[in-house]
Amino acid sequence: MTTSPSLALALTLTLTTTLAAAQGPTPIPISTGLPQGTYAVMFKDLAGVCGAAAGLSLVEKPASGADESLDRLLRNEVSAAFLQTDVLHARRTTEDLGGVKALVALHPEPIHLLALTAPLVEGGVLGLGGRDVQFNTLGDLAKRRVGVWGGAVVTARLVQLQAEVDYRVTEFNGPEDAMQALRARRIDAVLAVGGAPLAWMRGLDRSVKLLSIPEPWAGKLRHVYRPAKLSYSHLGAQGVATVATEAVLAVRDVRSAAAAGPLLKLRTCLQQQLDPLRDTVGHHSAWSQVEAGSVPHWPVFERGGAGASAQR
Repeated sequence: MTTSPSLALALTLTLTTTLAAAQGPTPIPISTGLPQGTYAVMFKDLAGVCGAAAGLSLVEKPASGADESLDRLLRNEVSAAFLQTDVLHARRTTEDLGGVKALVALHPEPIHLLALTAPLVEGGVLGLGGRDVQFNTLGDLAKRRVGVWGGAVVTARLVQLQAEVDYRVTEFNGPEDAMQALRARRIDAVLAVGGAPLAWMRGLDRSVKLLSIPEPWAGKLRHVYRPAKLSYSHLGAQGVATVATEAVLAVRDVRSAAAAGPLLKLRTCLQQQLDPLRDTVGHHSAWSQVEAGSVPHWPVFERGGAGASAQR
């Protein structure tokens, strides 16, 4: 018995579809951040709501920061990545990021500036006759040492340039190392970026304080950052003025339906399931600041490669 070419093709397509269904959904590797960081926690929340129950296979790939996540995206090592728009804007000045699009806008990510509450004593002899130096605002950090890690490295350099505050950036592996250096007075301040409240800050006490970013520095940063407020009651900080970048879930500008389909399904699920993401006890509070109709401050991913430009 002879099988016609069209029938053979139909049988092949049916077999392929059946095998794909049996193997389950295609994994979507997503680059996040440090363990216990905002992105890692939000990924777990997202996977719980938009993972297997929604027919998606979300796979976490922890990263040291936004720079590493962006590199992974550019090297086609992940399908998506949690990123900060200030990192994207900074990197765009030196490399082509036309193939990176925002799948969805997430939450504002405030800059946290931390210093010791006790003044720094400079000068004097054997602790006598010294001068007390207090750090209260970004402007007080000129010529000082500021500790950073991960994506905050790019943020610190961008703020340094645009706010015209010439501090010295010192890189660390994470918040624990940076805070040890701060307490030992090897650095004068720590700069961290992330959705508030930052989980690692829960262990801090009032020996540490938040510094503000008021005018005129906030104004100098306004074309990349937006005004924000920080409150951490256990530090005695209420409504501290700062600025924030925006978190986005970024993807490569894929063209095929096979690659684009799962990403579009993830976006739809996230937007439709915002209430469970916000309301479930234990989920990160940053979900409460995500708006379904929010337009990212970065070109948007559209199937077919037509990224819609968003204006800051």
